[in-house]
Amino acid sequence: MKPGKLKSYRFATEAQWKACLFAQADRDALHKSAAVRPFAPYATPGVLYESDGAFAPVVTRAREILWRDDRCALHHLAACDDTPETCAAPRALARATQIVSTASSLWVLGAAPESLQRYEDDTLTRLLTVAVPAARVAGLAGGEHDSVWALAESAGVWQAVRVDQRGHVVETLDFKGITHATAFVFLRRSQRFVVLTGEPHPRLYWFAAAGGAALFSLAVAAMHPCFTAQALGGDARDKVFLAGADGAAFGGGAYVLIFDADGNWLSDVPLDPSAAPVTGVTATRDSLLVTGQRGLLRFKLAEAVPAGAGQAQCKLLTPVLCSPEREDQRRWLRIEATARLPEGCTLEIAYAATGDTATQERLQALAANDATPASQRIERLLSEPELWRGRTQFHGLAGSGAHSAQTFSVPLFDVRERYLWVCLSLTAATGAQLPLLSELAVFYPGRTLMENLPAIYQREETRPNSFLRALVGVLETTTQGLDARIGALGRQVHPATAPEPWLDFIARWLGVPWDDALTPDQKRALVLRAPDLLQARGTRAGLEALLESLIPGTPRRFRVTDAMADFGFALLGGASCAGSALPALLGGRRRWSPELDASAVLGYTRLPCAGQLEDGAWQLAGKLRIDIAATAAERQAWEPWLLALLTEMVPLTARVELRWVAAQALRTQRLDGTLTLDGTLTLEAAPTPHLGTDAITSLARLPARKPRLTAAGTLIGTRLR
Repeated sequence: MKPGKLKSYRFATEAQWKACLFAQADRDALHKSAAVRPFAPYATPGVLYESDGAFAPVVTRAREILWRDDRCALHHLAACDDTPETCAAPRALARATQIVSTASSLWVLGAAPESLQRYEDDTLTRLLTVAVPAARVAGLAGGEHDSVWALAESAGVWQAVRVDQRGHVVETLDFKGITHATAFVFLRRSQRFVVLTGEPHPRLYWFAAAGGAALFSLAVAAMHPCFTAQALGGDARDKVFLAGADGAAFGGGAYVLIFDADGNWLSDVPLDPSAAPVTGVTATRDSLLVTGQRGLLRFKLAEAVPAGAGQAQCKLLTPVLCSPEREDQRRWLRIEATARLPEGCTLEIAYAATGDTATQERLQALAANDATPASQRIERLLSEPELWRGRTQFHGLAGSGAHSAQTFSVPLFDVRERYLWVCLSLTAATGAQLPLLSELAVFYPGRTLMENLPAIYQREETRPNSFLRALVGVLETTTQGLDARIGALGRQVHPATAPEPWLDFIARWLGVPWDDALTPDQKRALVLRAPDLLQARGTRAGLEALLESLIPGTPRRFRVTDAMADFGFALLGGASCAGSALPALLGGRRRWSPELDASAVLGYTRLPCAGQLEDGAWQLAGKLRIDIAATAAERQAWEPWLLALLTEMVPLTARVELRWVAAQALRTQRLDGTLTLDGTLTLEAAPTPHLGTDAITSLARLPARKPRLTAAGTLIGTRLR
């Protein structure tokens, strides 16, 4: 264990992760939970929604799934429903081969090959028709800012034409070097186009958002055995879906091939042969939608890698890390990766190091080249075999620990070079749940255990392959769990961060009023107010501090009344004394008190009943009345322990009377019964009359008299509960 805090490069937030290069990583997980994981595959088989053929699947902004059938009908499947509805569709929608949804519209190709039509998404009313002059439109793709992209051919040149919601052509981009384009998609996050071309050699081309020459391309036939493409689609997570079938010599099986924005293969989704040929493919955030001759197939994201999908994997490469110059020539200590690694998953950690500034600048320029996909940049950096070393693999284990994050360490104390890169690979085999990387830290020297050894042994640190340095390095790596626990002890006893079991211990150590049945929020509030409670114990301030902790909120839902302190006894006035102001208390014995003297009244004197205390003014002294405004459910939960906690905060001779009232009972009133305009006044309608534990006496009233249904029947408008 080390007395000083080590310095490190840390990656744990979304902004820190974005400094790295990713391949096949799910950016949604990075955005939502600041963690790195592979894309989740789709579970098979899918759910079939039958129809007479299915074409042009589309997902609206309201998460409603639409498709049309051979009978010119439009099918609607709401996000919260399992049964689609069917309605008649306008001519263009009823014959559409592709439908694109924008913020409030549906776009389709018109009857003429050079025109587009826009429909209102809820009423299916045609809003406008747009003509693309001197061009033939072959496909559509959703754009930004409620616009749509059209794949058009003009004078032998394939272009992307952007049309806004008013029907104006606002931008035109050329795709150079392609012919026979059949479909395309626009990836909004990565700002890229993916274009599918047909004969003679079908390929997928990736273009930058500015158009021009292709960034790279993939041969369709090489993606699967003699694969033939039938439909192209995308989703909001920048995944590309290519549906088609293998060659007849290889079984002719139908598949949906999934790629990321850099063209990396993610997984395959096998389809039922009866669904072929595929007529359309798209996806929501959690479902893959495929249309064919039997209807629409819906595949949900899987919690574990399904059979036949292949392994799920992703890679991460840090930017170049630099260790400062030190007199002792120490450079690096270790790599720590915090990850959830279920059974069947693997975490591989590798690092590269160099002390040559020219090599560092060359590799840094390669990593920063945005014109090249991130996955290709990672592969080029990994293809420097003389720099990479220390590939270490960690395998997930079965048991409950597989579902919690663990720290995996790789020592670096033998690395003497100044510049360092770290590459992590996460892999999930078939049947395994997805791994999750939540934090990465690369430590460089501060104080180490070597400094605690005698000077004669510290020399071992400068010797290569030193057994002592390796042994100390193992101790440094394996004791980090103890260091973390010791460093976190302060969080266990601080009221704001302590877990609930520790709150019970802390409260009893401090001696504040307590009960294990309190809610976690009430427990934390009591411990936070412990100084006020202990200092003001036995006073009104302490009692109100306790109630504020248990029943927070404004206005207060409690009232403390001490008749002796608030009002006092009435004093009779005279010539020299003005007397007491009202309200005030009248003290003295009752007329029927059993005392034989000149004041005894015949017929009034009696003995007290069993258990009755002697009446008198002393009964008013030390008596506190506490009114609590609570619902029936709150009273049921608080009543077993609230009176006991309140009793702990008052003097021994004081008595507490607890009354449960409605919120209206705590409103401030004048002597004439009217409400005052202060923090307790709320404007609300008259309460509905009903009988129950939360009924309000004297406030609920029946409505005005109305005609009866019959001579003896109830009044119209009267509600009985």
